Amino acid sequence: MHNRTGGASGWRAIIRSFFQTRDELSFRNIRVNLLSVLLVFPTSVILGNLRYYGHSIALGGFATNEIMFFMLAFGWLILGFAPERFILPLLKISAVFSAVSLSFLIFLPMGSGQFMLYMAFKFCNGLCAACAFFLFCFVLNNVERLAGMAVIQVYYGFYYTSWRMLPDFHTAGNTWAGAVSMAVFLVVVFNCAGNFAAGNGVRLKSGAALNTDGDGKGSGVYFVIGLGVVHYMIMCMSNYIEWSENSVSSLAFGLGTVISVGLVIIIQLFKGRNALYIWLMFLAFTLLGLGVLLFNTPAAISSGSFIYGLGDSLGYIIICYMCAGAIKRSKSLRMFRFYCFVFFIQYFIISGIFSFYFNYFDEPNKFLAFAVVLVLVSLCLLFMPLIQKKLFDADWTDGLYLRDMEEYSRPFVKTEEINKKEKLNLTPREQEIFTLLLKGTPPKEIGYTLKISYETVHHHQKNLYRKLGIQSIQELFARYARAM
Repeated sequence: MHNRTGGASGWRAIIRSFFQTRDELSFRNIRVNLLSVLLVFPTSVILGNLRYYGHSIALGGFATNEIMFFMLAFGWLILGFAPERFILPLLKISAVFSAVSLSFLIFLPMGSGQFMLYMAFKFCNGLCAACAFFLFCFVLNNVERLAGMAVIQVYYGFYYTSWRMLPDFHTAGNTWAGAVSMAVFLVVVFNCAGNFAAGNGVRLKSGAALNTDGDGKGSGVYFVIGLGVVHYMIMCMSNYIEWSENSVSSLAFGLGTVISVGLVIIIQLFKGRNALYIWLMFLAFTLLGLGVLLFNTPAAISSGSFIYGLGDSLGYIIICYMCAGAIKRSKSLRMFRFYCFVFFIQYFIISGIFSFYFNYFDEPNKFLAFAVVLVLVSLCLLFMPLIQKKLFDADWTDGLYLRDMEEYSRPFVKTEEINKKEKLNLTPREQEIFTLLLKGTPPKEIGYTLKISYETVHHHQKNLYRKLGIQSIQELFARYARAM
């Protein structure tokens, strides 16, 4: 009996350990001076969703919305080959071309000319989104990424609950609302670009350079991008059944999307759970929602759509959050380029295969969608121990760093300069301890700020003093206080 209890407790401890977070997520870590950087990716996604081509034109057996994905994919593919110094110029150029093409789209009559211009708009929008995602990965911290994804999903919630249901809203999106959104996007893009200094690479004006020269080893990027491919295939099922008014309730789906934002805030920020928790919720809600939708009754359609919308939104938020966190953790531009290439494969090849096969069905086949999602979810659960080991047991996200906190970003840049100039060979953590000590922060408060133990702070402090050849905090102040 005792052994069984101990075994049960052991399993409970293992399960609890799956969901312990390693991230410091707090609203106070949102940097106001980087608000335009936070918004540039969300606004690029929203802008791309606003404008749809009103008529169906089939090319090579593919409909308009399928060709649209191909053009988006080419935008991401182009950025995968672009040198880092070209990313900000490409962001501004593609934003301007998007604005010009959208202006013509509003006034041109329907026809082949407008269709070609619409495809050019989608290509530019894909390039904009890819450039914005680079900043989303390498500049923002964890809570800023979550905030950006929340902005996107709040828009989608509004789109499904109001925009699609009310014709006047939909018409506005294709005319004056689209123009206003384009103007907002241009302001965000050029304000965002203003945060960076000119040079060979992308560097903040505060002096902080982006870490993009790493080799990416041990970052878990390949695994998290693999999860991204699984998520995209499940999204293809969503696109497959969603657009039939008899298949899914747009209002219920949108309500689920809105609720998902609140769930993420509670789970990540207030409860401190890690990303795996939300990933599993995405799998469970998506499968459950599709299962309920198999029963083609009004109650089943409403409840299934709500659950499915909840799962779909949770998946979109958390997969972008995880991919960006792992790419930043890799400190590798090569890993970002690999992500762009995989994005191209998803939107060009996987979308093409799914679309080609679905053309054999006159109506959305919910049983087929449920079967495909069941297989994908089962594979995720089968490989969960490996996913847990490679992604969530390791500190795979960018965590909490002093450079990401507005009040310490400038002092930390000066610390980096001192370290480089005097060849002190301080580790990144020792540089953080150095900065905080010179700010007059007591060791216990340093531990609270960096979310590490007092013993860890003391260990780094001893190593710091040894490298500097000093014995006390007074000597540290005497030597470096003026330089800060």
